[in-house]
Amino acid sequence: MMEKEISETYYYNPNDYDEKGRRRSDGMTFRDIIKEYEIDFHSIHSADFALNLYGNPYTMRLLAKSCDAAPFLVYGMDLTQGESFDAKMDPFINHEMEIHSPYICVYGIDSAFMTEFDENGYPIVDEDKDIYPLTLLVDSTMKDGVVRLAVPTLDGDNEENVIVNVPKFEFA
Repeated sequence: MMEKEISETYYYNPNDYDEKGRRRSDGMTFRDIIKEYEIDFHSIHSADFALNLYGNPYTMRLLAKSCDAAPFLVYGMDLTQGESFDAKMDPFINHEMEIHSPYICVYGIDSAFMTEFDENGYPIVDEDKDIYPLTLLVDSTMKDGVVRLAVPTLDGDNEENVIVNVPKFEFA
């Protein structure tokens, strides 16, 4: 079942960014721009925090560069059931594809609202406030320069927990 979502669309100029994902005018990373979009999303939808970040493959590469990601890391899972996230099938299908790939997929990044860190420096999820990492979703139908932030809506009591076993990697 596809998720219904509340979403906001944001625009940026890809030509404003250098090969390291920094904005040429001020050196600000594209990752920090995404954080600004998250803050704006929450100011518009004060009861919600964005959980899904949609962008095309170019946008995800720009995000990866701005995070200084290793070259074997690919940001975002492909949408497999259309233009919105299928929380049940997309992670399963992407994990199966990843088994045969020379790359490791980064499925999510910390939210701008994850401000507390554990003893290892990892951001802490705040379940009480519904603050979770942003799920990175590749929508190849989106144009360059477009990012969409979204949060799923709940349809009554039909909430379903989907557990996906994804290995945890740490890189020095």
